[in-house]
Amino acid sequence: MKTDKITIKKGKLKGEIDAISSKSFAHRALIMAGLSDSPTEIFINEFSKDINVTIKALEDLGAYIERYEDKIILIPSQKKLNKAIIDMYESGSSLRFFTAVSTHFAKEIKIIGEKRLSQRPNLALIENLRENGLSIDNDRLPFTISGDFLGGNFKLSHDESSQYITALLLAGSKSARTFIELDNLAESVGYVDITIDVLKDFNVDVIKEGFSYKIENPKIISPKKYYVEGDWSNSAFFYGANLLGSDIKINNLNFNTSQKDKEIISIIERIKEHKNNGKTLKIDISQIPDLAPITAILLTTLDKPSYIVNGKRLRIKESDRLISTCQMLNNLGAKAEIRGDDLKVEGKIKGGVVDSFNDHRIVMAASIASNLASEDITILDYKAVNKSYPNFFNDFEKLGGRIKIGE
Repeated sequence: MKTDKITIKKGKLKGEIDAISSKSFAHRALIMAGLSDSPTEIFINEFSKDINVTIKALEDLGAYIERYEDKIILIPSQKKLNKAIIDMYESGSSLRFFTAVSTHFAKEIKIIGEKRLSQRPNLALIENLRENGLSIDNDRLPFTISGDFLGGNFKLSHDESSQYITALLLAGSKSARTFIELDNLAESVGYVDITIDVLKDFNVDVIKEGFSYKIENPKIISPKKYYVEGDWSNSAFFYGANLLGSDIKINNLNFNTSQKDKEIISIIERIKEHKNNGKTLKIDISQIPDLAPITAILLTTLDKPSYIVNGKRLRIKESDRLISTCQMLNNLGAKAEIRGDDLKVEGKIKGGVVDSFNDHRIVMAASIASNLASEDITILDYKAVNKSYPNFFNDFEKLGGRIKIGE
């Protein structure tokens, strides 16, 4: 079987780019526009594979969508469909969100997906929805949902996916009876803060009390125009390149954002501080799992062992990201070792061949490693990057990166 591969020459990057639109904000804004009372013009400068999954699902659920190069106009359906089928492809966030919200659009919905998606956890959300009136005929994809989401009391463990909380808040934006209770601070809680921001933009307030969330005023009103802010998760790779000697200016980022992946800035500062202080650096990745691959590359600049810790959630990403990140480092000449849910990192990047494991963030991290390499880096199945950043290699070349596709 032919494998798509790309080879990247060693070298630094220099120039200016615009951050792409945040996938996290886009998913939520699109769904809220679909639930809204009137059309919404949503400005998005990069339509990734995952964003397109959510757009297509909304169309299949009755919304009318006009597509343009840098925006869509979404006109919500005025009636509920009898039946619908929606395909989540490989988008875990789309799956979780539509599992909760789809019955607002149709009486019976079959949800299907591809590859690892059926293996990714969703059961705690499904069980909560069943307990509050929905019928879901299977615990894993494919499954069919029917009934009416009328809110209710939902109980989740703090170590479940924060996407479950978001799914229930999105669905609950039409019901004042929605109360979500956790037993402790949620992992990746920053993504819940993004959800709360988007709901507020659509006139819905969420009350936080301790570890609980409650919908305050379930009257969704379209803001008419919605500008999706720049994405820190993907910009983090270029920020990382700057630590490695590149000189890149990144526009279109909100420094007052709810996006936790802005923490790439503090990670870079901590790495700088630890270069000569003799102390062991440990980066807690539990709230920022998407930063793990690029953080692992950056840690190889330290002349001593360092650690990425609390990486349990890395195991349920597009790949088992502990394994894929570990193998990426080892294949590039560094030395990495998995210890439980932690990753020990040492050694230096040289170059080599990396399997993407069909993980967009492995592709981008390995590409940025070319800033450190003494030899070429080849990435197999590099098109996995289309999941979140289809124009990544266009921007990479714009900044002076040298690539060769294929043999």
